[in-house]
Amino acid sequence: MQISGVTNIGRERVRNEDSCFAVSDEKKALLVVADGMGGHQAGNVASSLAVTTAEKFWQNIDGRELPDREKTRQMVKDLIYEANDLILAEAACSSTKRGMGTTITTVLLSGQNIIIGHVGDSRAYLINKGNIRLLTKDHSLIEKLIASGEVKPEDALNHPQRHILTRALGVERNLEVDVLEMEVEEGAVILLCTDGLTNLVKDQEILTASTAVSDPQLLTEKLIEMANERGGYDNITVVIASGIGGPND
Repeated sequence: MQISGVTNIGRERVRNEDSCFAVSDEKKALLVVADGMGGHQAGNVASSLAVTTAEKFWQNIDGRELPDREKTRQMVKDLIYEANDLILAEAACSSTKRGMGTTITTVLLSGQNIIIGHVGDSRAYLINKGNIRLLTKDHSLIEKLIASGEVKPEDALNHPQRHILTRALGVERNLEVDVLEMEVEEGAVILLCTDGLTNLVKDQEILTASTAVSDPQLLTEKLIEMANERGGYDNITVVIASGIGGPND
């Protein structure tokens, strides 16, 4: 298995509010992307705190066997709860940080098993055998409007309310976390990204790029380059794990 994580400020923002984390040992890997809420103060602090929590989580499991799947799922969920509590506590101590928040999408890989924890509109994709599949559901107002039929999917990117989240870390204590577990085929690719990529690069284009570029480091750089060439009006973060189920390099 090979992993890569790259975050880029883009071409218009004065600050990068995205954070990411990608690490592996001989048997497993942890991938995280977090997109600080740009309309709030200290979004970069919020996303950084989310990743700091993930780093501590990894320290506790690095080189160790994971417990049974039910306990491991709860561990992933607890990681996100802990990050939420940390952000809320930090915001309560500083007027300049009040209202800060972040998305988080995290994937724990163990062999061919993946557990996804997700809040917000950063995404996780599965790429395999010439297909790309979105594994997460955006927690956004525009997603609700599309589901209700009030907005057509093709109109979503230009909708004035497209950036409004319905769920994020740092908003409230009682956070709802989506957790998904699945087995993937050997050799599959997992890709996590913030909306700085998906607002400018279509899913099919991500698939095409992944077919042309197999090295995860080169692929992350290629996708970020594509988003920047199209304006790069948001921060862009991509994290990739390839060769799942195979030996770690």
